[in-house]
Amino acid sequence: MDDLKPSVPSDEPNEPDTDTIPVQTWLAPQLDIIALYPACFDLARPRPLKLRIHKDLIAAGHKRSDIKHVLGRYCGRIRYLQSIQPGAVRVDLLGQPAGEVTEAECDSPRARLALISAQRLAIPLKPKPVKIKKIEKVKKPKAVQEPKPVPPLDAPLTPESIVSGRLELTVKFTELPQPVIVKSGMKIGVQTDTALVVTTLKPKVWKKLEKAQVDWTQWVAAMTGKLGAQVGSDAGTIVMLEEASLQVFEKKVKATVPDQ
Repeated sequence: MDDLKPSVPSDEPNEPDTDTIPVQTWLAPQLDIIALYPACFDLARPRPLKLRIHKDLIAAGHKRSDIKHVLGRYCGRIRYLQSIQPGAVRVDLLGQPAGEVTEAECDSPRARLALISAQRLAIPLKPKPVKIKKIEKVKKPKAVQEPKPVPPLDAPLTPESIVSGRLELTVKFTELPQPVIVKSGMKIGVQTDTALVVTTLKPKVWKKLEKAQVDWTQWVAAMTGKLGAQVGSDAGTIVMLEEASLQVFEKKVKATVPDQ
């Protein structure tokens, strides 16, 4: 019965110690253990009880509730707890030896005695650490976004949407045309998919084409100028290219690898 959980005396000054209370005031009236088993129970000089002695009392016909009440108070007394020492002889109901107290069996009584001493001396016990729950961050509700306006398929331009610029046209060709010599230079035409582009190149610019024709097997010319007048004819639209400039680049032929 050393492992029973007896009622521990309170540290209130008005509650008396169980060691000084007459046995008649706390023993159950149905069971006077000291009177029935004086060789086993002794309030003045208690001895360690036999392990599981409550089973012997049940076998003797006593009620479980009475046994629990009386043994709980008896084994919770300071004198009884002090009697639990390593090697001390345990006794049965007849006062006969029934084993010895082991070192491990002394741990619980020692802890109870320390608790009683701390309560009497008003020494606060070290509180158990309190687990602090992690505070979850409250998510801020998302701001309601206003629907974006859908742009129209088309809209007229405003004056702020228009800036000044220059319209230029670039025409590429890879053949040397036969020029028509005019007063201002060499007049040539480049037929594109949509219109015939006509311009007059200065002699210095024309020489770039002649040099490319002699030096390179293949070349490409990029002619850029200001878009001029557009004239309709039976052959199609004619676009005049003014202030034309010219750049010529060599067109390198990729070498073919013979099949092996």
